[in-house]
Amino acid sequence: MSNPRRLHKVYVVFTLFQFIKGLLPLIIITMLRKSGLLGLEWYWYAGASALVLLSLLFGWLEWRAFTYTVEEDRIILRKGVLFKDEKTIYYGRIHSVNVDQPFLQRIFGVAELKIETPGGGKTADGILPALAAGEAEQLRRQLLSRQLHVMKEGIGQNSQEESEKASTFGSEGELRGDNASVPERQVDALFQKSSGCPSAESSDSAYFRLTSVQLLLAAATSLNLGLAIAFIAGIYSFANDFLGRFTPIRFFEQLYTESQSHVPGYFIIVIVITAIIALAAGWVLSLILYIIKYSGFTVKREGMRISVSYGLLNKKAYSFDPDRVQSVIVEEGIVRQWIGYAQIKLQVVSSDKNEQLMLHPFLPITEMEKVIGLFVPQMKWSAIEAKAPKRALFYYMRNWLLLTLVICTTLIIIWPFNGLWSLLLLPLVALWRRACHQTAGLTLKEGQLLLRRRNFSKVTYLLRRQQILAMTLKRSRAQQRKNLVSLSVQTMGTVNDYSVSLLEYRDMERVWNWYSREERV
Repeated sequence: MSNPRRLHKVYVVFTLFQFIKGLLPLIIITMLRKSGLLGLEWYWYAGASALVLLSLLFGWLEWRAFTYTVEEDRIILRKGVLFKDEKTIYYGRIHSVNVDQPFLQRIFGVAELKIETPGGGKTADGILPALAAGEAEQLRRQLLSRQLHVMKEGIGQNSQEESEKASTFGSEGELRGDNASVPERQVDALFQKSSGCPSAESSDSAYFRLTSVQLLLAAATSLNLGLAIAFIAGIYSFANDFLGRFTPIRFFEQLYTESQSHVPGYFIIVIVITAIIALAAGWVLSLILYIIKYSGFTVKREGMRISVSYGLLNKKAYSFDPDRVQSVIVEEGIVRQWIGYAQIKLQVVSSDKNEQLMLHPFLPITEMEKVIGLFVPQMKWSAIEAKAPKRALFYYMRNWLLLTLVICTTLIIIWPFNGLWSLLLLPLVALWRRACHQTAGLTLKEGQLLLRRRNFSKVTYLLRRQQILAMTLKRSRAQQRKNLVSLSVQTMGTVNDYSVSLLEYRDMERVWNWYSREERV
């Protein structure tokens, strides 16, 4: 049994930061007062100093109480000042050990280590929030090495039991004259299966790194509209609230009035130009944040496991067993489709059921089959065989065109002349829904289900039968008469469903029978 170890002493400072973070709203409200922080009475400063000292004292007590012990078959975490908490994690239960370095940790040269197990809750089962960066990486490798050792022992024991049961009739190795023992053959096969390479030794060289040019192109084509819209909303709120302090009326109301007086009837031009500038600014911000997030993106193989690391300010490093991958998600953005690129994400069982691990953020479609086969060899990239029939186009169009028509009618009623511009939405929506119809489809081949759909980006899901938890077929009475069915699939490790809409009944029936082994839908 090894001796208990403690976290880095900077953990005491982190406790203080958490305390200040909790008081941040009160601090901001105080600063916005006319007197501000400098106009407070002396006892406010004395009380704040006392709270800081108490927070540091409590942080020191927590640091003293927080220990971890690495034993032969498990790691034990002990913590708690007022209430003691002890957690034991056996190596055989670990499916990933990840190292994160958020910005604050990077400043102090420490890292956060997370131990994930299949039974984890909303957070990782084991979290060591402050380890020296080198110590965190060393512990990560140590835990994964011991997990592999436990796995080999488990395979060896199972194989020995099977050999003993078969000894009455003669072992398979003796019949073939094979000198290798059953455990050795199974372990070697497991290595070869996970690596997708001829041997386990050569698998360590299977890696790729995102170059600076690739990172810039990936950032430029990411088109994070959500971030852009949030940026526009923030600019609007800032201008309306902050600039409103210096003008007699609201800023955007004043801009609207002046645009009408100088360019009567054409204020819509001002709105369009403002929106274009805001979208461009949001795109630039999205580009910068993307580069910061995925800078230094590297994927490599560590024996049986895949290791991924990236991040400039918030550095992340996680590893996983390819056999634990529940699904592969290939996403082709609007711009990336034009240049033939996509990104690959993996859904694995983790504490965050909404997180998808990035395997490659910017990959040519022509190399998709090679990369998936190398790093997730149980999945196969293939073309779509069963597409949505032509008669399903009506259902793809109907609801969205009706909604767009209602919006256009409302805008025309409010602005009789300028509202007519909204009618341009009708052909745009029709083209979009037609593209969604043309993209939808599936392929059932070699024990794998491949689904493809489109919202704005084209998304492809690769699923194995053993990872599927539930499958649902949906159709209305009208769709039933047209022999159209929608499919929804749920896997472990995510709260979201993978779905495709309005395909042929016979294609869905084949998928249903493949999954349920029944003869009816």
